[in-house]
Order: sequence, then C-alpha cells, then structure tokens
Amino acid sequence: MALSRQTVAAALRCKAFRRVPTAVAAPTQRPLSASATQDSNVDELTSVSKWKSATVGKKFVLWDRMDSRQVSLLDQTMRPHLPPTYPMHPRDSKIGDIAQGTPIVPAAHLVYFPSHANEFQLSPDGYHADEAPPDPFCQRVWAGGLIEFNVANPLRVGELASQTKGIDDVSIKERSGADPLVLVKLALEMHNQNGLSVTEYRNLAYMKPVDLQRKTVRHNRQPEFSHELLPTEIMLFRYSALSWNSHRIHYDAVYARDTEHHPGLLVHGPLSCTLLLQLLQTHMPKGMTLKSFDYRAISPMYCQKQLVLNGRWIRDASGDKASEGAQRCELWATNNDGGLSMKGVATIVPLPDRQ
Repeated sequence: MALSRQTVAAALRCKAFRRVPTAVAAPTQRPLSASATQDSNVDELTSVSKWKSATVGKKFVLWDRMDSRQVSLLDQTMRPHLPPTYPMHPRDSKIGDIAQGTPIVPAAHLVYFPSHANEFQLSPDGYHADEAPPDPFCQRVWAGGLIEFNVANPLRVGELASQTKGIDDVSIKERSGADPLVLVKLALEMHNQNGLSVTEYRNLAYMKPVDLQRKTVRHNRQPEFSHELLPTEIMLFRYSALSWNSHRIHYDAVYARDTEHHPGLLVHGPLSCTLLLQLLQTHMPKGMTLKSFDYRAISPMYCQKQLVLNGRWIRDASGDKASEGAQRCELWATNNDGGLSMKGVATIVPLPDRQ
C-alpha cells in the first residue's frame, strides 16, 4: 500500500513543526496493511488521551508586576489604529507613563505574565510546547475564549499580581470528511493583593498540518458603531514582543507562507479580541465598565488587509437597550472580503461606587 502525496506532505510538515532531539532514535517502522490508516488514527487519538490524563489539572503560577511602561507601550502600539475618541489614561507627570494605581484596560493582562520557557523549549512554530498535544496534531489556531472581570477588584498599574494557569480540558472534535481536531481549553486566574481580579478561558484548536483555506462567512449584521483599520507589520511585531508571543505566523512571513501556507502574516487572536474591546471602550456609556467578553474566532485576518471593527447594543423585544443594570453589546470584526473573522458578546455593568 503506497502512501498518498497528502500523507507524505503532512508527515514532513509536522516534522518541521516539532523539535525532535537528535539523540533519540527514530521509531521502528511497522509494515503497512489495509487498515494502517485506521490503526494510525486510533493510535493518534490514544496518544492524545494519554497526554490529556497526564496534563489536565496541573497548574502553574507566574508572578508579575503590572509595570506602567508595559501597559504604556501597549497603548502606544494600539492608539494610532483606534478612533480619535478612544479614552485617554491618567499619566505620570514626570515620565509620561500611565499613572500608578490606574486600572489596566480590558485585555491588557494578555501582555503580562510572560512564559519562562527559553527558545529551545518552544515548538518549532515558536509557540508553547507544553500546551500542544502529541504529533501529528501540531498546527494551532486560537479559537476564542471567555474573559471575566471582577469589577470590584481590577488589576491596577504598579501592583504585584499572580496568574494561575493550567489545561482545564482536552477534547476531540470529529469532522466529516476531515481529520479530527484536538481542542485544548486553558483556564487562567489572576489575583492581586485583594483577591481574584480576572478569570479567563482560552480555547485552542490543534490539527494535522493542512493548507488552511479561509472561508468567507457572510453576515447581515448592521453595526451601530464601527471603525476601520489596516494592521501593519510594526503593529503585529510590537504586539508579539509585548505579549512575549513568538508564534512565527505573526512576524515571520516566510514561515507563514511556506510552512503553514498562509497568504501573509496573521493578526493575533488576542490582538483582535483586544481591538474589539477597545472599540467598546470608545463607546462605553458613562458610569459603566466591562464585566465579561465571550468570543469566538471564525476565520483569519491578515496583515496589510482591511479590518473593520463593529458593535451594536443588544436590545429587548421592544427594541430598547437596558437603561440600568447590566447591558450587552455584540462585537464583531470583518476581514477584507467582508466576512466574519471574530464575533462575541460583551456584558457591561455599573461601576462600583468606590471606582
């Protein structure tokens, strides 16, 4: 039984995705049979199941100082691409950074708590090896997540905080006419000296190496407010550096094109999430603050391609939005083809009295 071109190509590309220590002997090749492909799939999923058993439940704690320079550089990276009405932040009168004690903006926690892994502890694609299932599921996409904010105890500039992180669940998603996906759910909690500040769930999807084809997902949503921007190489590079994200699809155009077969550099999933929340901040009703954001990534967005951020308030059956208490806002991003790239629902609530 001969191997297909697709099988050979996938094997070679997965090898490029993973670092294999040279001291480890190559595995013994077993004879191929008519059921070899089926047996291989069973073996692959069994390997994932064993990895799940050894991984789920383990937690790691990182500490970080909510440094004013870090959040100021994030603001410097993002603000040129945002509406001119995006709110200003209090500044230190001497050094110009965002002032100590200021609540960090929603999703700014994503540029703190950097991994301690060195270069040779990463996967060859530059991402965290400890969050990846076994081969051949080595091509990763950010699938979405949920961020919940403790509005009574936000993370603030200058304070010491901890992040507890672990793999919360691993599941297999079968697909008709395609190889299965391995879905990895990460759970994160961030605490300051007063207790819990942020809870986050991140959803990552791992697959066998494939040539990803972006589907244009049409929609009939009509925004109440929107903003158009053009993601640049400098924006993506600076966000990669600030978030300590060395995933090569965001800054290595040759790798993105030749290894993962994208037409260009990809806009980070967390960057897209952050942009949507910054659009919401621009249109936040007075006296309200963000409580949660539940979102899903749908299709890639690329560097130097038009990106449109959109939002509209979710109204009741009478067509009115809530005048007091919690309100919900639908947020979404569209790509240069006009298709949906990311969508989510944000919940906002009144600011606590002491803020």
